[in-house]
Amino acid sequence: MSNESKLSLKRLLWANPRGFALPLFLGVVASLAGVALLGISGWFLSAAGLAGVLGTYKAFNYFLPGALVRLMAILRTAGRYGEQVFAHDHLLGLLKTLRLWVWDQRVAKDSANLHQQSRGDLLQRLVSDLDQIIRWPLVVLMPWVYATLAYLSVLILASLISTTLLWPIIIAAVIHLLVVPYLCGHFASRAVHVGQILGTHRRSRFVSLFSALITLTIRGHWQQYAERLNELDTRQKQAELRIQKAISLGRLASYSVTIALLCSFFLLVMRYQPQTNGLSLVPGVDGAWLVALVLSVLAVNELVLPLAQSFVAQGQSQVGLRRMNQLHTDASEENIALGLPLARIKSLELINWRGYHASSGLGNKPISLKVATHETIWLRGNSGCGKSTLLASLAGDCLAEGGALVNDQRMDLYDNQDYQAQISYLPQTPYVFQQTLAANLRLGDENATEESLWEVLDAVALGDWARSLPKGLDTLLGAQGRDLSGGQRKRLVLARLLLRNAPVLLLDEPFDGLDSESIQCICTSLQRIYRPEILVFISHINSPLSEKATIINV
Repeated sequence: MSNESKLSLKRLLWANPRGFALPLFLGVVASLAGVALLGISGWFLSAAGLAGVLGTYKAFNYFLPGALVRLMAILRTAGRYGEQVFAHDHLLGLLKTLRLWVWDQRVAKDSANLHQQSRGDLLQRLVSDLDQIIRWPLVVLMPWVYATLAYLSVLILASLISTTLLWPIIIAAVIHLLVVPYLCGHFASRAVHVGQILGTHRRSRFVSLFSALITLTIRGHWQQYAERLNELDTRQKQAELRIQKAISLGRLASYSVTIALLCSFFLLVMRYQPQTNGLSLVPGVDGAWLVALVLSVLAVNELVLPLAQSFVAQGQSQVGLRRMNQLHTDASEENIALGLPLARIKSLELINWRGYHASSGLGNKPISLKVATHETIWLRGNSGCGKSTLLASLAGDCLAEGGALVNDQRMDLYDNQDYQAQISYLPQTPYVFQQTLAANLRLGDENATEESLWEVLDAVALGDWARSLPKGLDTLLGAQGRDLSGGQRKRLVLARLLLRNAPVLLLDEPFDGLDSESIQCICTSLQRIYRPEILVFISHINSPLSEKATIINV
């Protein structure tokens, strides 16, 4: 797996530098100015009360800590609102990066196995994994940044009071920021990974339980299945218990370090006076500033508490990344053309050819046919005989067995980009994108003029309809062409293919649901101005195309 394709927390973090820089800058400003948003925990309420009580002592300047408390409360409110705004900007950037990455993996995936990623369980899995991954910047990284900046602020404040207070603060910072998170993660990070994996496994088993309940009961396997579910429950509870123990011990350690730090303050700046039989501050230490420092340390304690459980979000993000990287598909080199590119297709020959779907193995019976330039093949057969699968395999969209000769040279058709570049294929359920009518058509030729668009619409009997639209070619179509009829949707995609002007045109039931006049119009276009060099089509309707076509019974 290449480093460029594999997801990592580092890539996601810097995927949107602007989105990350703004919340980081906000955190720096708020932390340096107001001890990293003191009031996150509501400590300012206790601080205001403490300042008022201490203010009863006449010699104590209670205005200073009171002002600091008010300032920190204001900064808390401004900082939290600002953080929410910029954090959402960063999250949207991360989601955009992740969605594009997932799309790239789907494009690179073997198209025959793409059905494995087209179900509701994949969507649920992606939503769950994305939800875990986007927590990492805000739940793991940013709290650590805030706590670090808060400790820097406390160091600056302590240096103004007494340099003897710096070493205890540095020691407490190392324990709070590094030691406690490391020990918690070391003790329970494996439990987080196990819990995430077990949770996913349990969900899939519960979903499958309801679909297989009758079968399990009839065959007598219900008891074994229930025992397995109970075992999974027990293991996940044990993992959760280990995680909670680690969090509780980490928070207890953080509180203990804070209490020890406050005690060291009083030991370093207070002295026993035998004359008064009491304690007093050492010369040069202002009591008001000391109170402000104590309040700041209490605020910092609230900022470092989340670090004790940051390992949970860290582990969940890693599990989400690992699961998403499982979707990664390295580009297949089997069909990379070597030497000169494929010349314009002049002939196609299939020998004992059988197309089939990877998911079910169903397909057509082996068949042999040959078609050359200016020839038309009409594939006929009963419903369910594999006509559509045969045409899809001829387009290189599904697996096949047998031999294929292109311009009398043996070649693999499946997922062969050089070959498919010269193929235009209209399936039974063509796709219309949620774009304008003109944008949908220009997917066939991005340089097509407006005149060319109107001409091709007339060629498929859609010109009058398009001209009746208020916005004409600028009309926005609904997702998957939901505001179009089946016939309109098929003709619109056919017009897109005609603009592509590929030498080989493959059509699966192009006239289904159309009136005779529209069928006549399309056949005339395919026999004259938009005539392909090779045409292979499936139809249960006799049309002008059928008159000169070679019939192949599937």
